[in-house]
Amino acid sequence: MIKRFINKPSTFIKYLISGGLCFFIDILLFTIFNFIFTKSTYHIIYATILARIISSVVNYSINRNQVFMRNNQKKIDKLTLTKYFLLVIIQMFISAYTVDYLFQILNVNESLIKIIVDATLCLINYFIQKRFIFNTYHPHQKTTLILLAIITSVAILYHPLDTQDIIKISYQNKVLLSSLLAIVFYLYYRKYNKLERKKSFTVLSSIFTIFLIIGYSIKESSSLKLIFDDIQYLLITFIKYIGYYTLINLTTNVIYQYLEKIKISDYKEIKVFRLFKKNPFLFSIITLSIIYGIYLIIYYPGIVGYDPSYQIQEVLGIPNFYTESAGSLVTTTITAYNPVFHTLLIGYLFKIGLLFNNANLGIFIYTFIQMSFMVFTLSYSIKFLHQEKVADIILLVILGIYVFVPIFPFYGLSSFKDTYFALFMVLYIIELCRLLKYQYQKKDIIRLIIIATGLFLFRHNGILTIILSLPFFIIPKKNHKQVFISLIGIMMLFFTYNGLIAVFEITPSSRREVLSVPLQQTARLVSEKEEILEENDKKIINKIIDYYAIKEKYNKELSDPIKNTFKNEASNDDLKEYFKVWGKYFIKEPRIYLEATLNNMYGYIYPNAQNWYFYHMKYNVLNETGYDYHYNNLDILRSITYGYGELFAYIPVLNLFVNIGIMTWIYLYLVGYLIESKNKKYILLLLPAFSIILACVLGPVNTYYRYVIPYSFTLPIILAFILKNKRSVNN
Repeated sequence: MIKRFINKPSTFIKYLISGGLCFFIDILLFTIFNFIFTKSTYHIIYATILARIISSVVNYSINRNQVFMRNNQKKIDKLTLTKYFLLVIIQMFISAYTVDYLFQILNVNESLIKIIVDATLCLINYFIQKRFIFNTYHPHQKTTLILLAIITSVAILYHPLDTQDIIKISYQNKVLLSSLLAIVFYLYYRKYNKLERKKSFTVLSSIFTIFLIIGYSIKESSSLKLIFDDIQYLLITFIKYIGYYTLINLTTNVIYQYLEKIKISDYKEIKVFRLFKKNPFLFSIITLSIIYGIYLIIYYPGIVGYDPSYQIQEVLGIPNFYTESAGSLVTTTITAYNPVFHTLLIGYLFKIGLLFNNANLGIFIYTFIQMSFMVFTLSYSIKFLHQEKVADIILLVILGIYVFVPIFPFYGLSSFKDTYFALFMVLYIIELCRLLKYQYQKKDIIRLIIIATGLFLFRHNGILTIILSLPFFIIPKKNHKQVFISLIGIMMLFFTYNGLIAVFEITPSSRREVLSVPLQQTARLVSEKEEILEENDKKIINKIIDYYAIKEKYNKELSDPIKNTFKNEASNDDLKEYFKVWGKYFIKEPRIYLEATLNNMYGYIYPNAQNWYFYHMKYNVLNETGYDYHYNNLDILRSITYGYGELFAYIPVLNLFVNIGIMTWIYLYLVGYLIESKNKKYILLLLPAFSIILACVLGPVNTYYRYVIPYSFTLPIILAFILKNKRSVNN
């Protein structure tokens, strides 16, 4: 058997020489890094990973060009690099945890243990590299496809925690089901195994797979322990990576090929469709007005949540949650915790209702204006896409999304700032489409400035969206001057707006709003490893937040309980001392910091962390201060619409619009699609969505749907525009 694998002694000797050289480099670097990180709990693991990354680059180059080359050809299968480093990653973790495990038992020199462990792995490596990594003659063997099919079925059905399995079935039935799935996957892989794999999808599929594995572990254990804290978990992680990656990478490439070939046929001449085709804008306005009008009647006068209720109280001069949070910062009852413009808008419209001694009237005026703006904006998006010659059948599908996906009517009824922000985001995306495709005129610049101003008037992170997207539109050849002028105009208005806030002495928001990530990391450190904190460090932390309330208040997926203990009187020097302490323990316990961050954001990139919700209840904040805010007597209809909204999250395909993780990855895969289809300039249209994702990842709460409605609203428009213009270019 050994002779069959080592049929050329020269190859094996070259491999030993190559392995010996890289083995020496690896051990030397491991010893150095182990000394550097000796004070860290995971010093062996860190040293192993860093040493292996460096030595593997050298080893790959030698093995590829000198050891396993065939017929003097140095160009080996394009997947070689991916396969090789996948093997490196797997063996790196096996080596790290085996050495660490044996060190705990034997308590002998780590480097000596590593020599024995890695020497064993090195021999195993030879057969794997010769047979699977650098084998150019049989890259698509039948046995390989069967093995991949089995691994994929096992990856989907088996999980580290049996009690938490996604599919709740008995062991016997699970074996049967996994066998059937393996057959299906084998047939699928055999049919498409010769399909060309696009590099962008290879990278994205690998990253997506990693986040699926990380997301599962965080969701089920609030930590990374289900990935590599046990040999069993490490094996399952390996199986899941291979299975998920194989399926996802092939499927994304199949979808890409389908999108390249699909031809969209228009609908038959049915009367209602002819009416739409005649005037899509008017048809959309009438349709949405009727549907949303029904919702408005059912939920009259509108849905006022906690934040809008506090904003109304601010305008009325009533102390509330935000004025209490400001503490010593209070100058007026109106605060900058929410966008001041939105606070004034909803507060003064509410006051109009009070002129008629009718609180409901003021709320209705606000809701009616917002709903009207939504009807206009969404209809305008249909009109824009019609002008771009997007197929009418696609426009009707988008209109159907506006009608039937409940996020649109329910958030149209909700008086949160996010609805206006999302609608201005729709208009902003449309302007960016025009900016990318057409020559801009003076009137277009004014329109863009007004729309961009709407972004920062209704969300604090609106200016971040502008900064992280609009300047990049200088890159395309057209509209350099127009983009520059627009940026100057927008920034002038932004600074003027903030200057007015300062002039009128509006109570500023607390610095705590930008400290979600470090405060959560500190809170987790105190909750899990308080014994390693020095007394003086505890005192420094206590100057910033209430140290002695951390364990009680710490919520792994919400930073507000910890942020609410932030001491506004803390000086800049106190903050500097705190960040020194923060950095000190980051070096000692990076895993705790990483897990704290992942717990607070993983749902934005992990599809199975779905947290679909919408506002439908009547909140009593205003009633508690003496205002008669109430719904009408249509409880049955509210129950029906609410039930439909809840059910929507379980409707296949359509529920993609309420799955935050899936939407994020649609945007990411769009990047790969545009790269592979050689339409890279359209990636610029995705930048606003990525700015929102960034804000969510660094934000205070995990999987918060209200924060993502801007890129949820714009997704249909972006997809339709990109696919249409991409086809136009290619055809």
